[in-house]
Amino acid sequence: MKNFLLKYKVVYRLYQNIIRKRNNEYNFIKYVFQQHKNVNVLDVCCGDSYILDYIKNSINNYVGIDNNSNYLKNSKKKFPKFFFIDSDIEKIHKIKKLNRSKINFIFINGAIHHLNDNKVTNLIFYLKKKFPNAKFLFIDPLRGKNKLINKIMITLDRGKYIRTKQKYKKILKNFNSMETNDFFIMSFLLIFHFKNIDLKKYYIKWKTE
Repeated sequence: MKNFLLKYKVVYRLYQNIIRKRNNEYNFIKYVFQQHKNVNVLDVCCGDSYILDYIKNSINNYVGIDNNSNYLKNSKKKFPKFFFIDSDIEKIHKIKKLNRSKINFIFINGAIHHLNDNKVTNLIFYLKKKFPNAKFLFIDPLRGKNKLINKIMITLDRGKYIRTKQKYKKILKNFNSMETNDFFIMSFLLIFHFKNIDLKKYYIKWKTE
């Protein structure tokens, strides 16, 4: 029933905004993109592309990939300027249209915990090889800091691989240029990113402005 309901944009957005309090999260992401204006964004597992409401005025171009046709249909209507691809994340290497893109910022929000360790590693290796000069910003649920919140979130979430910070670090050990941070808005979120984004500095500035 949970998976069925979350296929629909209205239910999905209600879940994101009320349960996960995504507005705070997205306001910070908006600030990060304001520091990297005119980038070409690849949003992997973009969902309903709600992030565009926050970053559309800061970016040059946007490519959203998702396998939910209902989400993509709505996104195409709402954001006709940008490009959307109906594809499973595990088939991203087969998307020929990406060969013509000039992606320099890769954003993955709430998708990694749907993949096992090998698939996460393969995805990052592929993206890093495909877009070697891109900045990476991933956000994913984190298991273990706040037991009550984590228990609720894990129960509600469709992902099977919500990890502890230590397990995320184990996956990322092959990527020396990546960092993890759990200073973020709510205790059950973890950010990992390449060191070419000084995220901690942005966070401190954002909180004080």
